[in-house]
Amino acid sequence: MKSIPSILLAGAALFALPAYAAELRGSPASMVQQNQVARAEGYTFVRSLSQVEKMVDEKYLVEVKGNADYQVLPAVSYPYARPSVALFLERLSVRYRAACGERLVVTSLTRPTSQQPANAHELSVHPTGMAVDLRISQRAACRQWLESTLLSLEEKKLLDVTRERKPPHYHVAVFPEAYTAYVEQQRATEKEREEAAVAVKAAPTKPAPVAPGPQPAAEQPEDERGARGSLLAAVLLAGAMVTRVRRRG
Repeated sequence: MKSIPSILLAGAALFALPAYAAELRGSPASMVQQNQVARAEGYTFVRSLSQVEKMVDEKYLVEVKGNADYQVLPAVSYPYARPSVALFLERLSVRYRAACGERLVVTSLTRPTSQQPANAHELSVHPTGMAVDLRISQRAACRQWLESTLLSLEEKKLLDVTRERKPPHYHVAVFPEAYTAYVEQQRATEKEREEAAVAVKAAPTKPAPVAPGPQPAAEQPEDERGARGSLLAAVLLAGAMVTRVRRRG
């Protein structure tokens, strides 16, 4: 577990340099920043195969095998990376495949300093295991989606991305502390949304109001019905008496 001072140094390394706009072109400032983050993390710049194997044994580097969403080319001699890079690939590749319909392709990961290509930058962080190279898709829509997503993460100071020309690929240096904290925050937000959705589904629903049906006619009181009956009888009796008088007359 890292000490508090090392974590503070790693965070400070991200803000020590003057801010520069997120872009795909490489720059001396971005290489310095990548290197400073690696050194603030206390990362080892491996020099040989034996050092790589030792880092793997001690769990500082993890194997990157690929899955349904991304593949690691067989030409990758050292398919190992820092845990934060493996996490980055797993999360990015899910979204990439959903957006593009193709798998993300990893072309390089950890490289010992003794096996760096001739055009490698002297400040390269590939020997630390915190960098990954990605193939550039032949589909314009996929290139646009990936570049936009990587630049968005760079603006948040979670990584540094460069589009290399020789050979063509995206070089991505993942900033471990910042990226891991970002993922934890994202997961917490996702969990809160899921819990809120479950709570809404579990909440009791009020029954819909029932429309009132036709009301029965109000019954007349007994005394009122009796009075009306007596009046009707008196009228009939008077009519009968008048009829008899007329007949007699």
